[in-house]
Amino acid sequence: MVSYKKVTMPFKVLCIYLLYSFLDNVADIYITTVYKNNIAILHIEALANCLFFCLIYYFLFKNRYLKKIALISLAAATVFFFINALFLQPYNKIFPSHVLVINEILFAIFALLLFKQMLLYPLQINIMKQGIFWFNTAVLFASATMFLNYALINYYFIHNINNAFLVYFWRLQDILFNVMLGIAVLTDKKESNSANAQQYSNN
Repeated sequence: MVSYKKVTMPFKVLCIYLLYSFLDNVADIYITTVYKNNIAILHIEALANCLFFCLIYYFLFKNRYLKKIALISLAAATVFFFINALFLQPYNKIFPSHVLVINEILFAIFALLLFKQMLLYPLQINIMKQGIFWFNTAVLFASATMFLNYALINYYFIHNINNAFLVYFWRLQDILFNVMLGIAVLTDKKESNSANAQQYSNN
């Protein structure tokens, strides 16, 4: 958040997401401790992740059709979220695996499309110093590593599978994901050339 005023628009959204994620994790710990059930907050997380990342990709995409796809995907995912939370996987009883799996597929597709854009419109900056690279790598990494875990998590619950490896894997993945997002924000802060700022703009 200290970097908020110094980064481009998509990374301003990312800054807000990181603040939300921090507060969400704090609330999650409290709710789990008090109510012994955090399923409802996980449903909210699923929708919030879709909202934030679809908006970020909307600002990162240069192609107007891809921008429209990002917004349409957000609208469709939001509608499905409510259908899922009310009828398919009740928000107070079942982990929202349907929504999370769809999110991961959608984010993976967006990440690949953005990497294609980066090849078509390369910046005169070392790729390791580009915030867009770190952000997109983080999203593709998370989508590829968590897809199967989200798809099977309700199976784990039903059959009382509590594998320590899965727990540590989930936590390690979450840490690496957030570290890369942090690097993305700090890297974008250092990118002051107008060409890069224009690429991230909504125009």
